[in-house]
Amino acid sequence: MPYLLLKFLHVASMFLATALAVGPSVLLYLIARSGDVDAIRRTFAHATSLFRVGGAFYGLGLLFGLVAALNGQIDLAASWLLAAYVLVGVLIAFNLGFERWARRVEEAIEGAAAAGPDLTTVVRSKAPIYALAGMVTMTLLIVLVMVVKPTVF
Repeated sequence: MPYLLLKFLHVASMFLATALAVGPSVLLYLIARSGDVDAIRRTFAHATSLFRVGGAFYGLGLLFGLVAALNGQIDLAASWLLAAYVLVGVLIAFNLGFERWARRVEEAIEGAAAAGPDLTTVVRSKAPIYALAGMVTMTLLIVLVMVVKPTVF
């Protein structure tokens, strides 16, 4: 496969992954903050599927990036790529943190009649806003590193 096609597939996959991770996460957060139990139940029922699709695109993006780098004779140990690897790892951690919070919201909705966590407490947690801020920050830093290719060390 030509290098430019692989590079395009890498960038396109990462953009789709970001769109499927950050955009819907913001909406889920806002819907949860509304306190509308029916709206929360309906939207959060689709969260796991959406996160899986986003995760699949992240995986494809990483795969296309690796193949593109090998095909384009890019040093996989270049300092800018090492920085990108770390940033992607941190981004994944923030994504997982948000997903954990989304599962807690679902558990609170299901456990409303049982002894599950209180929905208001889960929704008012600071965890999702920190995760969202981290996701946006890491995404912007990754774009910076991939475009500028700074020499870190």
